Amino acid sequence: MKHLLLVILLFFGVNTFSQTKIIDPETQIVWVSGIPTCPDDPQITALINKVGIENLQKSKRNISKNEANICRQLGKIFKQKDMYEGADWYLERVKAHVEIVKLEPEVVFEQPKKEEPIAPEIAASLAQDKAFLQSIPEDFENVSPSDMKKLAQNIENQIQKLIKEKEALIKSHAAPEVIKAKDESIKSLGKEKEIIDLKVETKELEVETGELKKDTKKLRSYLIGAGIAILLMILGIMVLFQRKTIKVQDKEIQRQLDDINKKNTYLEYAARIIRHDMHSGINTYIPRGLSSLQKRISTEKADELKITPSLKMISEGLAHTQKVYKGVYEFTNLVKVKADFKKEKINVKSALEEYFANTSYASQVTVGDIGEMKVNKQLFCTAIDNLVRNGIKYNNNKNKMVHVFKENDNIVIKDNGTGLSKNKFNELIKKGVDIESETGLGLSITKAIIEEHGFSIDCDLIDEGTQITITI
Repeated sequence: MKHLLLVILLFFGVNTFSQTKIIDPETQIVWVSGIPTCPDDPQITALINKVGIENLQKSKRNISKNEANICRQLGKIFKQKDMYEGADWYLERVKAHVEIVKLEPEVVFEQPKKEEPIAPEIAASLAQDKAFLQSIPEDFENVSPSDMKKLAQNIENQIQKLIKEKEALIKSHAAPEVIKAKDESIKSLGKEKEIIDLKVETKELEVETGELKKDTKKLRSYLIGAGIAILLMILGIMVLFQRKTIKVQDKEIQRQLDDINKKNTYLEYAARIIRHDMHSGINTYIPRGLSSLQKRISTEKADELKITPSLKMISEGLAHTQKVYKGVYEFTNLVKVKADFKKEKINVKSALEEYFANTSYASQVTVGDIGEMKVNKQLFCTAIDNLVRNGIKYNNNKNKMVHVFKENDNIVIKDNGTGLSKNKFNELIKKGVDIESETGLGLSITKAIIEEHGFSIDCDLIDEGTQITITI
């Protein structure tokens, strides 16, 4: 009987709640009687008024062709405004109208356009390398030895320049395909220089041959001429083969770049879907249901049903999940092409204490006066939390403690645990997404967030445990 009463209360609570006006703070959609609206957009308002709220509340199968067409227009507008939850609501009604789907099929959500994932300056540099290679003459018949020596020197200078650029790309962790392209350009130029040096020697040999004494035997002259002809023929074959090799390499590099573009597109699209679906459940449906339940069940009734601890656990769990979602939301922002890394000026001590307040290990963390910094609040707190949790998790001390404080304008995270050496720290980070190493995964994410802010991170094994230093 008690459970039947709870089900009845939940039904009336949700039914009453759906008739209210709700403003979603994340998407700015205003829900009126369960219908997604946007009062700031006059086009949306006009279309909704044309159909009528009461008609939009009808069963999907009972809407007319004209109403279905208007729902499709509304779905497109919400999609263009990146209000995907509203777009889904209207387009779902169109899908249920078989006549509209058959007569006027249309794909609303198109795949994102491919965009260049390589930085413009790197792409320009690769294009310059290719242009330099193409500028080298294929035939040196009418080129003097002095001009060929100048060209050989220019090639040598270009090789040294490319070596420095390759080293810079390696330090900046550029894509392997880009580094490989630089390396192939260096090798190709080296071979071109060898060919030119050999041709210079050949030209000089031709000059020396012409200056031989008139009494040199004709047979010797013929032999030298034949040898030069054979040598030039071999060199010509080598040059042609080298040109073909370069073309094959260019095609392979382009194929790899296209593959990277496609994978980046899929990754960005997947991140957008995850953010949308997580948002719908965490910030809309679950909070609505919980709020309605709490309004309809009094404290005395909850105690009578013995569900007060359960309601508290659900509320706290929801708050924790929403905090985690904010971190996921900010992190998936970085997946977007030309992502805008948002930062704000915060009081670090206050932000961290607020972040740790609802954790089970809040009493084991102390935060000193660090001052104000311009950071991405959610991601920065997530990174520090990863380091704090590791300091507590890998700790055999009876009184596990982690201290976060400022030292010489740097942020220090110090624990009294088992200790972690610099080599082990770097080894765990290199493991990256190795699912068997939970700590390694956390440290990789932390390092990525810290470096995204323009900071660096280091680790030292100390007598009392581990000290992590974030250099600002």
